[in-house]
Amino acid sequence: MQKINIWNYISNFGITGENRQLSQRTIVLSNQLNFVMFITMFLLLLTTVITLHITKLPIYYGTLRVAVLLILNFVNLILARYGFPLISKLSLIYLPPVVFLLGPTLIGYVEEESYTYYPYVIICASVIPQLLLQPHKEKFLFWFSLAYYFILTIFIDRIMVHYSAVSFPIVDRINTFYPFYKIAHITLFLFINASIYYLRMLNFRFEDELNRKNKELDFQNEELRVQKDEIERQKDELVNKEINTWQKLVNIISHEIVNSAIPITNLAGMTGQMLEDESGTVLKSEKIGEEAIEDIHHSLKIIESRTQGLINFVKAAKDLTHIPKPNIRKINLRDLFERITILYQAKFKETGIQFDKQITPADLCIDADLELIEQVIINLIQNALEAMHQTSSPVLSVIALKNESGQVQISISDNGTGIKDEVLERIFLPFYSTKTSNSGIGLSISQQIMMVHNGRLEVSSEPGRGATFYMLF
Repeated sequence: MQKINIWNYISNFGITGENRQLSQRTIVLSNQLNFVMFITMFLLLLTTVITLHITKLPIYYGTLRVAVLLILNFVNLILARYGFPLISKLSLIYLPPVVFLLGPTLIGYVEEESYTYYPYVIICASVIPQLLLQPHKEKFLFWFSLAYYFILTIFIDRIMVHYSAVSFPIVDRINTFYPFYKIAHITLFLFINASIYYLRMLNFRFEDELNRKNKELDFQNEELRVQKDEIERQKDELVNKEINTWQKLVNIISHEIVNSAIPITNLAGMTGQMLEDESGTVLKSEKIGEEAIEDIHHSLKIIESRTQGLINFVKAAKDLTHIPKPNIRKINLRDLFERITILYQAKFKETGIQFDKQITPADLCIDADLELIEQVIINLIQNALEAMHQTSSPVLSVIALKNESGQVQISISDNGTGIKDEVLERIFLPFYSTKTSNSGIGLSISQQIMMVHNGRLEVSSEPGRGATFYMLF
């Protein structure tokens, strides 16, 4: 774990002042190369010193060259650490060839093995600029690396031979096939350099595509976050509406029960007082007057009536929560409307209501429970009849068609008194009714019947101009 920490620490030298990701990457690569070369030169120098000490041999220039490169890599890391990564990179690119090749050549110190490894050192030195310099100038760096390589490879061996103090047999052997020798090295360099260039450009294209995809994902994530917030908002709104609905429902039930219970309690108390004297003792039958008996009888009738009202209220609540499972079958709306017409024909004639019905197309059908849907239509027609009770020219319309969404729509319209806005908000609420004689569950049951058919019941109205209920399948 400690080695990984040291590696990461040294790799990140000097990247804090650079915002571009690709430039940061070249700084990291430069630090890693310097660190690897530093460790390599340190181990090589340590091994060489120990070997020379054991063998009692003198220190050669080659050993000094390793020490110089060790110091150079250490200085590069220090420069990067203190905010000079560009100088560190340039030093890594251009100074090692000087230390390994030009320096020994110009002072006349050339080893025989140098003629073997120097072409590969030149290849490495020429490739490094493309890896470490400005990554957005890849084409320039490609041609710069080519020029840098050709300058080194064309002249360095001639300079080595010219300044060499010793004539090595390897030079004569190389000269016998010098063109092929050069062509092989140049071909190898071109292949390596072109491969790096292609891979770098491929990497850039991949990163550009990855960045584009990341931006799209970020945009989609933002959209999802907005949608999630909207869903949460709607969820909270639905919870609040549900709470308000239950509060209204409890208020209505409480109101209905209290309205029935208070008269029952009062009448029971009054009846009890009629049967008692001032001391609270029950009167004997002969002391109870006929008028009191009549009052007691009348009170008991009222108590019976109010109690029956409570029983009916409870039954209505039970009906509201026990919608039978629909028996789905295909229903021809023309036949359904004919059943409704026959059922209300006498009522329409008696009240002078103009009844209009229309089906488009004429063979329009729905998949539903005939009895349940018929009950919904009867409830809506009954409400319309009550709304048109005082209308001079009452008109009731029942229209079936397919709407723009492809849904089958049955609308029941009247030209009665209409529905006020505050009533519209609560019209489907169980037990809510503006009529004292109504249990207030008709529309609630109708709505539930539509829901078990995967449909819905809607209403629109303008006070004084009638109302329209829409059954949507």
